[in-house]
Amino acid sequence: MSLSRRNFLLASAGASGALLWPRTAHADAAGLPFLIVGDWGDPNAGVQRAVAEAMGEVAARDHSAFVISTGDNFYHGGVESVGDPRWRDTFESVYNAPSLQTPWYSVLGNHDYEGSPGAEVAYSRESSRWRMPARYFREDMSLPDGARATFFFLDTTPITMLSGVRSAVPQADLGARDQLMWLERVLASCTSDWKIVVGHHPILSSGRHGASATLAHHVRPLLERYGVQAYFNGHDHDLEHLHANGVDYICSGSGSESRDVHPVPESRFALAQPGFASCNLNRDALQLRFFSAERAVVYDAILNRV
Repeated sequence: MSLSRRNFLLASAGASGALLWPRTAHADAAGLPFLIVGDWGDPNAGVQRAVAEAMGEVAARDHSAFVISTGDNFYHGGVESVGDPRWRDTFESVYNAPSLQTPWYSVLGNHDYEGSPGAEVAYSRESSRWRMPARYFREDMSLPDGARATFFFLDTTPITMLSGVRSAVPQADLGARDQLMWLERVLASCTSDWKIVVGHHPILSSGRHGASATLAHHVRPLLERYGVQAYFNGHDHDLEHLHANGVDYICSGSGSESRDVHPVPESRFALAQPGFASCNLNRDALQLRFFSAERAVVYDAILNRV
């Protein structure tokens, strides 16, 4: 994917931890608007609610069609059942703006595995907006201009365990290789204009956790081989845009707190600040904006489809 402006200055923004990128104009054609938020189910209710209120305002203004959640939906121990009070306390009562009563396409994070991942899948049958029909799945969407976009939602925790390094997730389904075979099969057969993959763990990162070597080994080659234009993730509690080998990597993982960033060569923008991403997708381009919890646009770029 080519960036809309080649002549750019990548500069440190001091204590904020941000990298600055030139502002761009709005995408020309009407598109499919949506939000991305991750790592939001935190006991730090004040920050989470501030981000949620900002999301509600942006979603109303942009007529957002859906929300993508990049995982770690419930800190620190996941949920135990579809009746767990955390559903009410950290989801339903927080993201209660009318503009956020849209589908929430969600993936599992490592902290979700500390509870019952199956309960998050099952909640899809209880909720009109929670969308996690399986631990990994795809969604095909039509854009207003007639283009097609396919989103592939991954369960990355089992894939990270292929390295043999196990975290505290004993319930993890170790069918990671089956998932990887599924991903290659559906990517190879997909003819959509846009192919976008969503997972919790980063493949490239400027954040504290850093890149997942296992995902970089198993997933990154598939993105590059089959023309995936973008990968969305969380896990690192920051807002990031990175670019490498035709793929844009977008981290929205600061839904309830932020952590420091350390830019890497692929970094285009990195900010240690609570917030979320707002996107608008049309046939030719993806407009990416990062918003802070104070509703400020901290980054604005157009990523052209190639």
